[in-house]
Amino acid sequence: MRDRLVKYIHIRHWDYWWSVFGIVSTSISSVEFSLTDDKEGEKFYFHFDVYTLAAFPEITKPGEFYEPDDASWPYFMEYAKALEEGSIDYFVGMLYYEDGYLPDIIRCNQFLEQGKDIFSVMSEGEPPYYAVLFIREKRPLYPELLLEWAEKLSPSLFQGEFTYKFADVPSEDEAREAYNEMLTEVIGI
Repeated sequence: MRDRLVKYIHIRHWDYWWSVFGIVSTSISSVEFSLTDDKEGEKFYFHFDVYTLAAFPEITKPGEFYEPDDASWPYFMEYAKALEEGSIDYFVGMLYYEDGYLPDIIRCNQFLEQGKDIFSVMSEGEPPYYAVLFIREKRPLYPELLLEWAEKLSPSLFQGEFTYKFADVPSEDEAREAYNEMLTEVIGI
């Protein structure tokens, strides 16, 4: 059996770790992270914002993710309903490209129906570098569950299976120190 390639998860914001360690009492219903081919984060692979069903009461409000007059709004709500009902495991809410192109939500999800990877949704010959995903998950997105979802989604997103590891997991003390530094900077405590 061949070893799977490793992708490293780099959490982008401290608020995720503050929630994981209970420093703040917010639910872990979303997370922003980058995937890289190296632990140091020099070899970029892809970037994600991931939202769970727990984020839906807020994210599905008109104007929160899409404006009601946006052509993607009714399709976003259809995908959201399908996700909540369990007929799909996830959907792509938005793809981002270096050239600023923003495809509609139907185009963002076409690769799934075509059996291709997310990189196949091209803009002038360039693949996306960033996706917003909505997943059918009710539990808080703790690190172990995030790894589980990354492995589960890998075949359909990337047409390949990878092993996922966190590049850096701070200690609770490091997270608390970062939180205290933020408080000092923001409110001068």
